Amino acid sequence: MNRRSFLAISTGAAAAAVIGPRHAVAAALDRIEKDRMLRVGWAVWHPYVFRDPKTNSVQGVSFDLLQDMAKTFNAKLEWVEDSWATLPAGVQAGKFEITNLMAITPPRAQVVDFSEPVTKHGLSLIAPKDEVAKTKGWEDWDKPGMKIAVTLGANSDMFVTEKFKKAEIVRLKSVPENVLALVSGRVNAHASTIDALKTIQKEQPQMAIVPGSFGYSEVAFALPQKDAAFAGKVNEFVRQQKKSGRIKELLVKYGLDASFAAD
Repeated sequence: MNRRSFLAISTGAAAAAVIGPRHAVAAALDRIEKDRMLRVGWAVWHPYVFRDPKTNSVQGVSFDLLQDMAKTFNAKLEWVEDSWATLPAGVQAGKFEITNLMAITPPRAQVVDFSEPVTKHGLSLIAPKDEVAKTKGWEDWDKPGMKIAVTLGANSDMFVTEKFKKAEIVRLKSVPENVLALVSGRVNAHASTIDALKTIQKEQPQMAIVPGSFGYSEVAFALPQKDAAFAGKVNEFVRQQKKSGRIKELLVKYGLDASFAAD
């Protein structure tokens, strides 16, 4: 799939979602109060939400925050596994009330509303250490013959499409698929957020992160559009977590720098 067709499909999908039916989706707070259940759409994004390889249980920064949030609603959590390409549409369709933390982007903002920012991050590449040592920044990787893996529909997909004009972009469905492609040598590098790349680097010490950043985003919870009551409750929770230092605490717990916390 070339860049032009990818962008056309992405734009078309977003537009279709925007004009889709909304009247059948009940207000989030009403559903939560009725069912005593907060449904969370999620897709793997280390270290925000992922499965423990030993227990297969879900964990991460988003997981811990949403566990705390559910208590404020006097509800239990239902984790609905999805994909990055379809998470926003799932919110709009009422498949779940909220998602794990995701980067705020213009295409997503056409389909969902966002909470106040929770974290912030830059984007870069991870690749074998000896290859990274030969380069000065991400620009050196944008050349013919280079293959850059990225998760389809992720925030990094949008930035890679915009910035990389000469390298071949290889879009894969999930983060584990990206890591496998990198480790096996099918691609030269994997593009993602710097915080996610740091987590991968811990698991793959033969890899290194390319210096610099080719994009920057704030990260928040995706919410149903025009649901002011639910958004108000979520934003109140986010502000409390910032004030208490809980967000910085969780970032450090999962191996990230506390400076990634949003202001």
